[in-house]
Amino acid sequence: MARRTSKGRQKIEMKYVESKEARYVTFSKRKASLFRKAEEFSTVTGADIGVLLFSPSGKPCSYSSTSVEKITEKFCEWKQQNVDEGKSSVFQAFDDLCKDIQDENEKEKRRELRYKVMYPGAEIPPDKERSEKLVEIKLRLDKINEAAKNHIRAQRLKFDLNVVPEYEVGESSGTHH
Repeated sequence: MARRTSKGRQKIEMKYVESKEARYVTFSKRKASLFRKAEEFSTVTGADIGVLLFSPSGKPCSYSSTSVEKITEKFCEWKQQNVDEGKSSVFQAFDDLCKDIQDENEKEKRRELRYKVMYPGAEIPPDKERSEKLVEIKLRLDKINEAAKNHIRAQRLKFDLNVVPEYEVGESSGTHH
């Protein structure tokens, strides 16, 4: 079903294709269109493009402007060179979380103050919404913690791989016969 947006553009609403047969037909048609668009994009921009997907039955399909291996290798090299970006995003996420906690604490102080003014001497009831937000913050903290651990593990692995000694051809590897 299509409808117009506020800017006059057509917006297409998508939904999951329930029928298995129709889903396979849709997959085949859309895969061909996706690969055609990827090829056009590569031709027009000169970009290296790789598209990997799996059919609903689990069969792998791909299109690439060069070999998939070259694109994957290039991506992994780029990611390795830019590992600090991941670190900064972890720190940024932590900073954002700290700000959100500070904001929540300020809101709670204002709520408690209002309650004390409106109901002097009464016990301040717990704020259910705040409890839910604190659970959400805890979950975010857990994700940040996991991301930081993964970053540290990657750095350790990179360090460990960089300090492995390389042997020259003909040099003893430490085993004797």
